[in-house]
Amino acid sequence: MVGIEVLILFGVVTLVTYVLTFYWKRRRLYVLTKNLPGHDGLSFIDSVKFVAQISRKEYISKLLNFIKDEAPFTKIWLFNHLFIISKDAKFINKIFYSPEMYNKPSLLYRIFSKNHALPALNGNDHKRHRKIINKAFTTKMLQQFTETFDEKSKKILSKIDENVDCEEFELMDYVGVYSLESFGKINLSYETEYFHSELYDSFCKYMESSMNFMPYQVIGLSHKFLDFINMGGELGKILRSFRKFMDEVIKSNKKYESGSENSLINLMLDPKFEFTKEEIDDELTMTTIASFDTTSRTISATLMMIGIHQDVQQKVMTEINEVCDSQTQSDFSLDFLQKFTYLESVIKETTRLFPEGPFIAREPSDDVDINGYLIPKGTVILISIFGMHRDEKYWGSYAHEFKPERFLHELEYPFAFAPFSGGKRMCIGYRYAMISMKIFLINFLRSYKVDCGTKFEEIETEVSLALSFINGYKVSIQRR
Repeated sequence: MVGIEVLILFGVVTLVTYVLTFYWKRRRLYVLTKNLPGHDGLSFIDSVKFVAQISRKEYISKLLNFIKDEAPFTKIWLFNHLFIISKDAKFINKIFYSPEMYNKPSLLYRIFSKNHALPALNGNDHKRHRKIINKAFTTKMLQQFTETFDEKSKKILSKIDENVDCEEFELMDYVGVYSLESFGKINLSYETEYFHSELYDSFCKYMESSMNFMPYQVIGLSHKFLDFINMGGELGKILRSFRKFMDEVIKSNKKYESGSENSLINLMLDPKFEFTKEEIDDELTMTTIASFDTTSRTISATLMMIGIHQDVQQKVMTEINEVCDSQTQSDFSLDFLQKFTYLESVIKETTRLFPEGPFIAREPSDDVDINGYLIPKGTVILISIFGMHRDEKYWGSYAHEFKPERFLHELEYPFAFAPFSGGKRMCIGYRYAMISMKIFLINFLRSYKVDCGTKFEEIETEVSLALSFINGYKVSIQRR
């Protein structure tokens, strides 16, 4: 009996201690932000319900529902974490270019790696990595990539050709392979067969498995505890397969010699940059995953948009025929690719409506004033790219419609378009991605007419670590 009483007393003391600690940790933030627009806070139980019950389909709408149109942002407490959510372009632009807003919160980005890769790095470590890795994506380097994009796209088209005059097929099954094979040859100096391979399946599963840990990240569980769970489950199995693959990649490359080209693998292995084994593994793995997911989903979504909007397809083909007929040689050059202005507007409109990263997060390194609002250190800023991209304030009454022509003219609010983020943490490979997408789409559309049985208004999205179409990216094709 005494034992039970002691146990109950211990439980009560533990609970009271936790609650007091819970409120004590946020006392400073609460005082500094009491006058900011938003919610004073969800109760502990409501916080649990919000994190546990929110579905991937509802993720964006639930968060956007907290925002009041008259305010540039809203605050919301989840557990002992203060979040500020915004879709206001002026506020977001200030966040992107504020020196105090350079860092990303480990609370959310830890899921990408153990803080050894660009998405999770902060401060001087991030600046050091970015300065070195940027050498792999200079204009001179990008020009060297076009031949590989052309080669790999045509290789995948030979497999896609099996679907001519057949039922709809899943684009990601093919475009994902194109993205991986291109990245492997260009940045890893490594070629392997990804089609129907276990390695390709691992890349696909990674995004799905990673999202399962997002609620625990928001709750703020210990990173060591999360690492223990990760490495013991499906995600750990996938990450170990990536490590094994990267070991093979590193071994297959010749010993670094001064004067070698600035490919990503050579930069990472260059002794003068003193990257650790963990840094090399994380950077190569995360850069590969980012390239694979961003490029393949955007290409697939763009082809669906073209298949749905046949008038757009006709305009794209008119441009392709006119530009290609005027070309005296078949090689893709950067100057040549710049001539496809309407195709680029189609890609941009796709990324406006379906940004790969619907939310981007920042964390102030110190208390900072943004447009007259004091944002204290310790706040997590959630930038809603999705919400900003569909706000009628910037895009007019047709904000939710697919109209590529809007990008053929100077935008009234250019800072309201940020599919690759902005500021000094803008996606390092955005030009690489655009070149890759253009070359694939040009080769694809010169070969096939594309149709899509899904109506635009029927498309449903969900969020894993990126925005994706719930029912996939399915089209049918006929040979031109």
